[in-house]
Amino acid sequence: MAVEQSIVINAPPEKVFAVLADPGQAQLWMPAIKKIEQVSPGPFGAGTNWKETREIGGRMMESTIRVAGFQPPSSLKLEVLGKGITGHLEFALGPQGHATNVRYQGEMRGHGFMALFNGRIQKMMAEGAPELIGSLKRYVESKP
Repeated sequence: MAVEQSIVINAPPEKVFAVLADPGQAQLWMPAIKKIEQVSPGPFGAGTNWKETREIGGRMMESTIRVAGFQPPSSLKLEVLGKGITGHLEFALGPQGHATNVRYQGEMRGHGFMALFNGRIQKMMAEGAPELIGSLKRYVESKP
């Protein structure tokens, strides 16, 4: 079951998308991310991937993130591949007057032993979704 959350950010879609499409800024609005290592060379776009280390539930988790869909400034889709876990995340952006409506969807699934924790994983995602997009809103709106 996918988690879904929406928010209106007081900035144009291009500005919001620029933040989402810049892994270098991710740690500034997602404090759970402790380290990002670029994996693929070249400009950010479909196929770009990187390694990310985040703190989740008091544990450090390393994942490879791949851009699965890239349509500036309206859609960014990411695939997540971690030890025993895979998932997808999507940010859909649309203009709303002078602001941007951001719809976030995400789903993570455990495999093998980690499949035992699928309910907990989804619960953690659902509980974290409002803070995730709320943090994005605060960050984007604080930038000149």
